[in-house]
Amino acid sequence: MKRIGHYAAIATLCALCLLCRAATAQESLLSFSGCLETTILWTQTSSVTVETISLNSAVGLGDWLASVDARFTDSEFDTLSFFAAGLLGNIQLNTSVAFNPSTLAFVSWQSGASFSLLDVAISDVLYITSPETSSYNLLSLSGTVEDIALQGTFKAGICPLSFLEARVCVSWLRAWCDTVLQACVQVSDAGFNSFTITMTGFSLFSDFLGVEGIFDAAFSYTTEGKTFSPTLRLQPDWEVCIDVEVLGEITFSSSLFRLDSAMVYGLVIECEWDDGTFFTFGQSFTEEKNSTITGKADYGGIFLVRGPLRACCDDNSSFEIAAYFRDASPSPGAPFGFGLLVASIDFRLIRSFGFTIDAEYPTDGEGWMIATTLRVFW
Repeated sequence: MKRIGHYAAIATLCALCLLCRAATAQESLLSFSGCLETTILWTQTSSVTVETISLNSAVGLGDWLASVDARFTDSEFDTLSFFAAGLLGNIQLNTSVAFNPSTLAFVSWQSGASFSLLDVAISDVLYITSPETSSYNLLSLSGTVEDIALQGTFKAGICPLSFLEARVCVSWLRAWCDTVLQACVQVSDAGFNSFTITMTGFSLFSDFLGVEGIFDAAFSYTTEGKTFSPTLRLQPDWEVCIDVEVLGEITFSSSLFRLDSAMVYGLVIECEWDDGTFFTFGQSFTEEKNSTITGKADYGGIFLVRGPLRACCDDNSSFEIAAYFRDASPSPGAPFGFGLLVASIDFRLIRSFGFTIDAEYPTDGEGWMIATTLRVFW
């Protein structure tokens, strides 16, 4: 593995040297950029601490880009990585190598190539890391024949050379009234993994009191069982744009024609204003599906607002505020089971400086957190 790490470093550094040599001859085509970033954390159980400091510096020349990244975590210099990417003819190449300077240890090396051949998109990624058994090579192929799209991936172990996983998907882009159908099968070194069929965008009705009804469905067959997941999407053509999703799941037993359970497990309502502001309300009807609806297993309800902020330089400054609700054991004095408030602001103050503030505050006052990330650009 050490020898591989040396080869990885040599390959990446050679790419960087070639870029620098070309840059010397064509200084007018050069572009430089970089970012210094630090994250400061303040929690209920700890004082203000500097969690991470990272530095990125990049140089571009035509279709080529090279960069160096350094990161300090808890005052320890734990990551140093080099990256280079560019075009060689019609082949897109990239390579990166990472080390841990504090232990002088090789972390990983990744190289990739992608190109098109006879209308087939081909990409290959070689990833080598420690332990050696975690290294792999991933080959991907994709193409389209009329309204049929084909995609396949093949993953092989490197040390030792072995088959790990393969996945093949077929998509029919216009099966019925612009409905998209897709079928995928996945196998691994242990045998069959899964077979899935999905249907997206089937129109149940186009105008019922100004509402369009769209039906999505997914059927999944695995070694653990069979599941059918229908979703009804209601899209009203009203003054205020509202999308409603009703999510369900049907679980089959060993026999495809015998049901284990059937349920409607969640409701999601979204509304978008003309200025790009989104409002989302989600409610899980069963605790097992909390993560699917709200993203947090301990909370079954969510009300979220996110949108853009006016800032300099026309950058994507934004805000997001989310309130999470429990179905049981609400905090004393918290209405409707309100249990957690999460807020985030990402703001570009001037062209060369921006910041992000993330905060979490449980209504019981236990475990609050504030993290501030400062960024300097050049």
